[in-house]
Amino acid sequence: MTQYSSTANLTELRKAPLPQHSRTPTPQHPNTPALQMSHRNLIYPIFLPMQGCPHRCIYCDQRKISATISLDVEAELPKVARFIANHPDDDKQIAFYGGSFTALSPEFRLHIFTSFGNLLDANSSFRISTHPLYIDADILAECRANRVSCLELGIQDFDSEVLKESKRGYDCQAAVKACHLVKEHGFTLGVQLMPGLPGSSTSSITTNMQLLRELKPDYLRLYPLIVISGTPLAETFKAGEYTPLKLDEAVSICADYALLANEVGITIIKQGIPSNLPPHEVLGGPFHPAFGEFVMAELLVRRIILASTQKREIILDKKQQALLLAHRGKYKAILEQRLADCL
Repeated sequence: MTQYSSTANLTELRKAPLPQHSRTPTPQHPNTPALQMSHRNLIYPIFLPMQGCPHRCIYCDQRKISATISLDVEAELPKVARFIANHPDDDKQIAFYGGSFTALSPEFRLHIFTSFGNLLDANSSFRISTHPLYIDADILAECRANRVSCLELGIQDFDSEVLKESKRGYDCQAAVKACHLVKEHGFTLGVQLMPGLPGSSTSSITTNMQLLRELKPDYLRLYPLIVISGTPLAETFKAGEYTPLKLDEAVSICADYALLANEVGITIIKQGIPSNLPPHEVLGGPFHPAFGEFVMAELLVRRIILASTQKREIILDKKQQALLLAHRGKYKAILEQRLADCL
C-alpha cells in the first residue's frame, strides 16, 4: 500500500520504478473466444458481421473488427456444446454480436434458435445485439419464446442530428421507444454508444447522459469511433471533413459516462473497440488495446485529485499503483501535472 495525504508530493510514487514495457493482454482472436465475465454471466460470443443490417453505416466494417466473414453454424455448434458442458453450474449466455439479429430473415433466426437452443441447459440463455428499428412486440415475443434474456441495442447516440449524419436511419424518439419496449417486455437491456460520431458535441453528450439516467439500462458499452479503412467515413476523413476524437478526449468522455453509470447503477461491460482489429486498418481515432485500462486510470486520477482538494488521505493498493505506472508512467505524469495545476 502507498499512502498519500492532501499535501503529498507523490514522493513514494516517484521512487517506484517504471515498467520496462507496458503490459497489455494479448489480443484474443474472435474465432477462439475467451470467456468474458459480465454481471456473473459467462458469455460465449458468436459474430454475425453486418448480417441483418438494413444498410451500411458510414463507419462500420464488422468483418474487419471481428475477423469473421459470416456465421458458420455447423462449425460453432460443437464449440458451444463444449462451453455449456464445461460450465454446468454457471449462468451462461450464448451471445450474437456484430449484426442486427432481429433484422435477419425469420427463417435464419429460427435456424439459429433451433440449432443452438437444442444445446442449452437450465442455466443458459441467448443474448443478442440488434438495430433499434427492428424491435416490436412480435419480435420480442419470438425472443421470449426462444430463451433470449438480454437484448443489446446499437443506439450509438440518442441525438437525432448525430444519428442523421451517421445515416443510422432513426431518430432519438425511435431509439428511446426501442429501449422502453425491451424493458417493458421483461428483458435485460444493454445500450451501445459510440462517442465521437460526426456532429457529436457537448450538447449531444448531455442528451445521452440525460437519457441514460432516465432509461437506466442494465448494461452499457462504449465504443469511441475510429476510422477504419474502406469505410465511407474513411473517405470523409481523408478529405479533411471529419476529425476523430483524440485518445485522451475519448478516455475523458468515457470516464464521464462511467461516473454516471456508477451513480445510476448501470454496469459498463466494454470500453473501446475490440483489439482484434489490425492496427494498419485504423486510419484515425482513439484506438488502443488498453483503452479500458486508460479509463480506469483516468478515474483513479480524478479520485486522487478530489481527495487532494478536500485535504483527505487516500491509500492506493498495488493494482491502483500499477494503473498509474503502466504504459511508461502515462497516468503518473498526468496526475503530477494536474496536482501541480491545483496548487
